[in-house]
Amino acid sequence: MLELNNIENIIGKRIRNQRRRLGYSQDVLANKTDLFPAYIGQIERGERRASLRSILKIANALELPLEVLFENIIQNEKYVDTMSSQCYELIDSLTLKEQEAILKLVKEIIDYRKL
Repeated sequence: MLELNNIENIIGKRIRNQRRRLGYSQDVLANKTDLFPAYIGQIERGERRASLRSILKIANALELPLEVLFENIIQNEKYVDTMSSQCYELIDSLTLKEQEAILKLVKEIIDYRKL
């Protein structure tokens, strides 16, 4: 089973990635959520176990649905480090424009294989 620390790290990275995509500093996010900037930083680094209430405030401020925030986190132990989960984590850290470019490239590769 996935350890709690891993879950906190994954959620923290996803929060940081979305915050950066939106161009928010930790201070801006803190103001939008009524949380302290240091607390936001601790959550992003996986150092702090955030309450569901805090996660919901952050997700709402980042316009990030909870299902996206928690997507592909809980998995069977033998599937934790699958190729698809590695790809997801790499792509999640990119900007939307970069993600769109990768998606286009993958589609082109798949279409080429069909020839």
